[in-house]
Amino acid sequence: MTTPAGKDRRSGARTREDILRVALKLFTEKGFEATSIRDISEALGLTKSALYYHFRNKEEIVVSLMAGRRADLDALVAWITAQPRTPDLPQRAALRWMTDTTTEHLQAMRLAQANQPLMRRLAGEGKDVRSAFDTVVDLLAGEDASTVDRLLIRMTFDTTAAALLAAKGTDAGPDDVIAAARRASRALARAATNGGKQEPDGDA
Repeated sequence: MTTPAGKDRRSGARTREDILRVALKLFTEKGFEATSIRDISEALGLTKSALYYHFRNKEEIVVSLMAGRRADLDALVAWITAQPRTPDLPQRAALRWMTDTTTEHLQAMRLAQANQPLMRRLAGEGKDVRSAFDTVVDLLAGEDASTVDRLLIRMTFDTTAAALLAAKGTDAGPDDVIAAARRASRALARAATNGGKQEPDGDA
């Protein structure tokens, strides 16, 4: 039997999800600074006080938007830690990360790219995703890895951001961006594990 409290919790969860969805859309379209709490509440048909019940301010909304990808990263770290240290581990880790990349993640990344002052502030507080990749690089690089190899490993997991930037001003859709990012990620992972050796050109 469903209790009223259970209904309230589910309703609250749905409201929170709606706030995140609409806020992400507005932040991406208008910019973080130009979007007000009133804009978000009016788009949802909520009062400002109802929205403040779930989030104290706009920055808290952004932190929550980034939290999902941070959870994905934590899961990736746990997976890497449990794997045998085979030469192809960076490639397998990159494939795992890219397989989990969705169009919703692209929206969040567009938000990050368009609002760099906010992202720098979150990075300073340890609340962004990008800075947390230091752990992934440390796990995959190995003790003898060169600075170049470490950079290549970091780039392997940063191809979606690069593809988004490359897609600006083109007719590329979300699926095109994700496909290009996956191919680039596989190529960079191979380069990182090849130790700088030349590899025949071919389809990634």
